[in-house]
Amino acid sequence: MTRLVEHLTTPLPREAAFAYIADFARQAEWDPNTVSSKRIDGGELGVGARFALEVKVGNRTTPMEYHITEYQAPSRVALVGEGSGIWSHDIITFSDVPGGTRVEYDFEIKLSGLLGLIQPLLGRAFAGIAKGGVSGMKRELDALAQRSHEA
Repeated sequence: MTRLVEHLTTPLPREAAFAYIADFARQAEWDPNTVSSKRIDGGELGVGARFALEVKVGNRTTPMEYHITEYQAPSRVALVGEGSGIWSHDIITFSDVPGGTRVEYDFEIKLSGLLGLIQPLLGRAFAGIAKGGVSGMKRELDALAQRSHEA
C-alpha cells in the first residue's frame, strides 16, 4: 500500500471548497488522471453516495466506483474507490486559514494482481499523480474564488 499526503491553500471559503470537492462527480474537472466522473445514485450528497470514474492507470483507462464513507460538511469527506486491481481510500479535510481555506488530501492506494508486485517501485509515479490532482484542485478552487469575487 502507498500513502501520500498533499495540501493546498485557496482563497475560496471553506463551505464552497468543501461543496465543490466533496462532489466526486466533479473530479474529472480537477484531476488530470480522471477521464470521466459522474454520480450514479440519487438523493442528498453524503455517506453512501456513489460515483463512477474512469481513471488512467499507466497506459490504460480503468473504471472505478467510489462511495462516500464519511461526510462531515464542511470539514471532512472520505471515500473508498474500487476497480479492477486497484483500491483507494481518500480523506480530504478542510480548515479555515487567514484569507481562505487549507485543504489536505490524504490518500492510500493498493494495487493487486501483477500490478501489486510492482507497487513498491511506483512511489514516484504515485507522487506525480497526487501532485497533479492537488494542482488541478487548487486551479479550480482558485478559479471559483475569482468568479465569486467578480460577481
